[in-house]
Amino acid sequence: MSPDDSRFLLDSLRDLEAEHVAGDIDERDYATLRDDYTARAAAALRGDPPPAAPARRRSWLVLLPLAAVAVFAGVLVARAAGQRLPDQALTGSITASTPDQLARARAFIADGKAVEALRVYDRILHDDPKQPEALAYRGWLLRLAGLPDDGLRYIDRAIAADPAYPDAHFFKAMILWKDHKDAAAAVPEFRLFLASNPPVDRVPAVEASLKQAEAEAEASAAKGA
Repeated sequence: MSPDDSRFLLDSLRDLEAEHVAGDIDERDYATLRDDYTARAAAALRGDPPPAAPARRRSWLVLLPLAAVAVFAGVLVARAAGQRLPDQALTGSITASTPDQLARARAFIADGKAVEALRVYDRILHDDPKQPEALAYRGWLLRLAGLPDDGLRYIDRAIAADPAYPDAHFFKAMILWKDHKDAAAAVPEFRLFLASNPPVDRVPAVEASLKQAEAEAEASAAKGA
C-alpha cells in the first residue's frame, strides 16, 4: 500500500471520528467502518499487504462492471442532471436543496468517500424520510460495509416509497441473490428493475444476471423436487 493510501486511511479515520462525535453517523455504521479503516491503516503503516475485504464486498466488486459504473463512477450524476428525481414535485414535496445534496452524495461515492455520502443521505432522510434514492443508496453502502440485512431494510423502504425506482430493485436482487443465496427471490427483483425504464447501458449486464439467477433458481428447485 502506498504512502498516499496510508494518509488517505488515516484522514478517513479522523473524519469518521469527527462525524461520530457530531452524531452524524449511527453506532453500528461507525463501528464497522472504524474497524475496517483501522485494520487497513495499521497494515499500511507496517508495510503489510492490506487485509482482505469481507467476501460480500469483494464478490460484488468483481461480479459486474455495472457496479463500478452505476455506484462508484457516478452514472446517476448525468442521469439526474436532466431529469426530475422521484417525488421531486413542483409543489414542494421535498426541499429545494435535496437535488444538490443527492448530487453531492453521488460525488462522494464516486470518490470512494462512503462515510461522507452516508452523512449526506442521513441529512436528506431527516427532512424527507421517504426519499427513494437516499434510502436505496444508503442501504447499498451498508451492504458494501458488510451489513446486507441492515442495507436491505433501507432498500425495502425505498421500494415502498417509490416502487418504480429501478436501482432499489437491483440492489435488493443482489442482496437476495449473493448474500441470502436466494436466487428465486432475486429473479422478480431483477425483472422489476428491467421493467422500470432503467438506463439502457445497464440493461445487458442485468439481463445476464437475471439469466444466471433464473438458472440457479431452476437448478435449486429441481434438486429439491
